[in-house]
Amino acid sequence: MYKYQCPNCKSEFTTAGQQPSVRCPYCGNTFQTAYGSQPYGRQVPPAAPANDIFTPGRSGKSRGVAGLLAIFLGSLGIHYFYLGKTTPGLVFLLVSLLSCGTVAVIPAILSVIQGIMMLAGTQADFEQKYDNPAVSFPMF
Repeated sequence: MYKYQCPNCKSEFTTAGQQPSVRCPYCGNTFQTAYGSQPYGRQVPPAAPANDIFTPGRSGKSRGVAGLLAIFLGSLGIHYFYLGKTTPGLVFLLVSLLSCGTVAVIPAILSVIQGIMMLAGTQADFEQKYDNPAVSFPMF
C-alpha cells in the first residue's frame, strides 16, 4: 500500500501499488508521483504505531514523557506541570518543599504509582484522565 497526498486538494489516499501517475479519488486530479518522470505528488510517510507511548496525544503531550517525569521527578509535581495541571503541581511542590522530606514520601509514592499507571495504560485512558479539563486534580 502506498499513501499519497494530492497537490491540488491536499487530501491523503492510498493505492495498491506504486504507480508513475495516480488520480485523486476526491477531486479527480491526475498527477505524477516520485516514481514517475516528474515528482509532483508527495508520498506520505507511514503513521506511527498506535501503541507507541511517546507519540503525542490530541493535546500534544506524550504519556511516556509524563510517566517518566512522574516516576523520577513526581514528588515535585513536574509531571502535572508538563500536563498543564498547575494546581496539583503546586500542591505536590509545596508539600515536598515545606515538609523538608518528612511528609514528602507520600507524594513520591503517589507519583511513582501514577507514572506506572501512565506507562501501562492505554492512550485513551490517559487522554480521558489527563486531557479532560473538568478533572482538575487527577490522581488514579
